[in-house]
Amino acid sequence: MRITFANAATALRDVPAADTVDLSGLTDVDSATLAVLIAWAAKARARGSTLHCLNAPQALRNLAHLSDVDGLLGL
Repeated sequence: MRITFANAATALRDVPAADTVDLSGLTDVDSATLAVLIAWAAKARARGSTLHCLNAPQALRNLAHLSDVDGLLGL
């Protein structure tokens, strides 16, 4: 799975139906990846739920930490 600037708009439209997302297949990570995950988390909160990101690759964890959004995404 890739969520980058090239496909972020599509990923934003394809909000997962479940509030748990398995990120083990995520191969490329950039700020667009974070933006999409933050948007998905906001949509989950709007439904009264919480987005749970499972198996986040270390690159995503590092970027989220550097961007100070790791707590927001539960990473």
